[in-house]
Amino acid sequence: MKEKMKELIELYHRHGFENESMLYRDLQDLQYDFAEEFKKYAPQEIINADFSTYAAFTHGLASGGIRTKLQDPLERNKTSEWLSKSFFEWFPKYRFLERHRLDEYESLNRELNTVNEWRKRLIELIDS
Repeated sequence: MKEKMKELIELYHRHGFENESMLYRDLQDLQYDFAEEFKKYAPQEIINADFSTYAAFTHGLASGGIRTKLQDPLERNKTSEWLSKSFFEWFPKYRFLERHRLDEYESLNRELNTVNEWRKRLIELIDS
């Protein structure tokens, strides 16, 4: 378990944190590009705030916060349940975006891939 924890934290530090202004711009562009669908499925919502919440949860755990969750079986289970959910499962109001290719939003795509890799490793750590 210690080795997996060490690998996770090293991966976290190698991430090199995405330029937040680029990520924010991608989220703004996404909201603009899909304005009609946002009006229909997520009116009055700002995806940036929800994405920040989702990413911050995983960032906090990957940076070492998982240690405290591992000590309590109930917390382990709850954390595993949350980690097993994608962004679209956390915020189903944005599910309409799943049917679109999002890779043209490079910063967002990179951040989603990084968060998904951390989620996978965190679940492996919890299950070990």
